Amino acid sequence: MRTLVAPSDAIAEREPKTRAALRFGSDAAGAWILVGAVLVLWGLRFGIGAQESGWFALGDAISVAAGIAVMIGAPWLASVGVRRWVQTIVLAVVVLAFIVWAWQQILLAPAYATDELAFDQYAAHLLLAGVDPYRVSLAAAFPRYQVSPDAYTLKFNGSPVTTLSYPALAFLAYVPLLLAGVHAQAGEFVDIAAWAVTILVTWFAVRPAWRPLVLVLVSLSAYVAYAVGGVTDALFVPMLVGVAALLDRFADRRRLGWLAPVLLGCAMAVKQTPWLVAPFLALVVLRLVADREGWRAAWRRLGLFVVVSAVAFAMWQIPFILWDPRAWLIGTLTPFDSSVVPAGQGLVALTLAFGIGGGGFTWLTVLSIVCLLGGLVIAWLMWPRIAWLAFLLPVIALFFATRSFGSYFVNLVPPALVALGRWPSGPYTTSRRTLTWVFGGFGIASLSLLVGWLLSPSPLSVRIVGVHTSGQLATVDRVTLAVENSSSRPIVPRYTAALAGSFSAPWVLLSGRATIPPHTSATVVIGAPNFPAEPSIVGGFQIVTLAEHTIAPSPLYQPGLLHVALVPDAIGTRVPLGQPVILHAELLNRLDQRVRKAGVPVYLGQVVYAQRGLLYGGSSINRSAPGATPVEELTGSNGVASFRIVERSVEADPISFEANLVSTSGFYPYGYSQIVPIRFGPGRG
Repeated sequence: MRTLVAPSDAIAEREPKTRAALRFGSDAAGAWILVGAVLVLWGLRFGIGAQESGWFALGDAISVAAGIAVMIGAPWLASVGVRRWVQTIVLAVVVLAFIVWAWQQILLAPAYATDELAFDQYAAHLLLAGVDPYRVSLAAAFPRYQVSPDAYTLKFNGSPVTTLSYPALAFLAYVPLLLAGVHAQAGEFVDIAAWAVTILVTWFAVRPAWRPLVLVLVSLSAYVAYAVGGVTDALFVPMLVGVAALLDRFADRRRLGWLAPVLLGCAMAVKQTPWLVAPFLALVVLRLVADREGWRAAWRRLGLFVVVSAVAFAMWQIPFILWDPRAWLIGTLTPFDSSVVPAGQGLVALTLAFGIGGGGFTWLTVLSIVCLLGGLVIAWLMWPRIAWLAFLLPVIALFFATRSFGSYFVNLVPPALVALGRWPSGPYTTSRRTLTWVFGGFGIASLSLLVGWLLSPSPLSVRIVGVHTSGQLATVDRVTLAVENSSSRPIVPRYTAALAGSFSAPWVLLSGRATIPPHTSATVVIGAPNFPAEPSIVGGFQIVTLAEHTIAPSPLYQPGLLHVALVPDAIGTRVPLGQPVILHAELLNRLDQRVRKAGVPVYLGQVVYAQRGLLYGGSSINRSAPGATPVEELTGSNGVASFRIVERSVEADPISFEANLVSTSGFYPYGYSQIVPIRFGPGRG
């Protein structure tokens, strides 16, 4: 039986040496300089929305000043003589900066950005009304919390998920605030508070020398954006940090150690991600106790850990299990439902972008399970060297999962950081030969599954052959598709637009076949169901077909890679009536470089954005009739089209001019310039 020394205990034994290492000018000062830079960045974030309130400008100034002070005083903050309360003040400033910034984001965009947050808060509302949220549709949450249709979770049949998809604590966490009478933004407030708690508990749980790095980590844009953007993982992250801090105490039967399984059970009662971590934590408990007290004591301690965790999980679920066990089970297991459309930033992103393995999601599911089991085996064999990876090894399985969102990858880092500093480490005793065979076996199995996925294309292929735009709104509202079914069975596809990592609501079939027969090609025309579903004509977009648990994205369609810029981009003075104004329309590429191409038609339009609505402008452009719009002019050899504008009547409002190009094949406008308003009037400007 071996005795392992936790790094935290070793640090305590070497405290004088550790303190000496933190003297003036040490490497720890560099970490505090990063904290100062983070505070400056918090100040810059405030400046973005300072127009919402002058107090945000005050927050900007305070954060920047605090950041400068921390950067200048970094060597002192890292020195031996500085008291901990001074560093704690910096911690408080970061937490306060996050909370104030989060409030600013709510004011700027109060609509809920995800269906999960809307569903959870609405479920809490239903519960207080005496309704079992697992038994009813939660579709009413969409308009109630202003969730955009492109934030819905879709099924392969094109319908959105409208059932509660998480364990009960996911919405019970919002009940106290609702009972207190706070309904507007209650879900956001709780999630923001949870991330603030995460910052605090992570700070106090890690080694003192690592604390400045914690402030840098938890201030990264991805974390704070998830916390305020409707990703409810913030609820369970502080619980897992607590597990990492207390698990060694549980194994040693020390004070507060019993909280480790309780916190794990509560984390599992929030979302399903901690379910994947739980087996690895059980392994850690078993091996910790076995190394110190023997296997018999280890199995008894593991049994207690499992029982306490299960009770902590079940105590939140039992009322709903008794209410309707089938509804609770279906809702809780929804994330594992194969009828939900794959999405995320893991390997499945290649399917969504290029169609790779669009018909082989079963292969990815099996591969994810193999990686999870392989991680457990490797964690056992390489104990205790990689014990702290108990929080990160499940991320490998999540990377290959069909729904693998970025939050899965980053939100397990804080507890892993705590585990790295607190859990024991040491050499593993497994032979290299054994490890070679294990890694080789799992590698071959994983590679075989990957090949199976790669060789499983979707039976459908789709290509965009034409578009119709909304004009000056610069979006695509109708698309013509060429769809081919290479299978031996008829398929009824659904069509959606890929929009910045999410799917739009299903598009409406306007003409063409609803069912594509076997080994047949068809041309169909689809229309956008709503404005959020309309992709921009700037850049490119894809249409994705969904059918029978398969995905087939179209190649990227780029309506136009050129655009126009008007020079000058502003007229700062009033232009006298009858005096000509020259606007030059420059042809530019995506990098804003001049395209020197002659003979390209450029169209300049004019309109008055009056308070009572849109009015026609009355200017003469290139000697055309007054009010004529748009007016065409060809570019010269330098890639510039020039427009001479003359106004002879007084307008109360400025006339706004905007130029655009027109596709020679699809005849749709694109490449719109900025708007240049010009105010005309009598006399001198």
